[in-house]
Amino acid sequence: MPQNETASIESDGKRIDYTIVRSARRKKTLEITIDPEIGVLVRSPANASRKEIATLVHRRAGWILRRTAEAAEPPSARRFADGETMPYLGSEYPIVNAQALSNALTVNLVDGAFRISAPVHIGEEERITASREAFERWYRQEAERLLPDMVANWQSKVSRHKPSRVLIRSQRKRWGSCSSDGSIRLNWRIVMAEPALIDYLVVHELAHLEVMNHSPRYWAHVERVLPDHRARRKRLNEIGMQFWF
Repeated sequence: MPQNETASIESDGKRIDYTIVRSARRKKTLEITIDPEIGVLVRSPANASRKEIATLVHRRAGWILRRTAEAAEPPSARRFADGETMPYLGSEYPIVNAQALSNALTVNLVDGAFRISAPVHIGEEERITASREAFERWYRQEAERLLPDMVANWQSKVSRHKPSRVLIRSQRKRWGSCSSDGSIRLNWRIVMAEPALIDYLVVHELAHLEVMNHSPRYWAHVERVLPDHRARRKRLNEIGMQFWF
């Protein structure tokens, strides 16, 4: 089974590193995607030459540099004002601010809206910071509640092995990971996405219990479980940056 290859080019003084994934099932076309875990990914037929692949990367260098720059940019700052929305399980819910007698700012999803209850005395910048922290706590709690069960539901369909642990983490650039000791780590932000994308992430990491790399054998295993995994991964790549706030 061919192993993934790494290579790089320079374009306008900027280096572009990329990973080549070869497949005997891919007959002619070369495809470039930006993967949040791997980076620049080139899918190619098994017999494509490295020169042919490098030529394509050179030709698409402008697009690659724009996409990677966009992925590195932080999203626009949220102020958590009335009328803004926050995502949860693929749906957007409006924010409603209210004053409370308590000393701590809290966030709850009530009657189809995120209700921010803030102390009367709190200043605007302090309210924004406290709101951001409260939303993170709320999403983390939801991730702790939902994700282990989703992993358990998918495990027997994906792998012969059970994960040793399921941990909720705040990775800066990754949606998840699977360690050689069988630990699966999932980014709490994924609960903002629609369930189909959460399923994709869970399957992606569980599949590493069978194949601990991103080789063609790994992707073939993922495809047996989720035939539309490419569309789901593409969708997550397209919308994922909005979940960083």
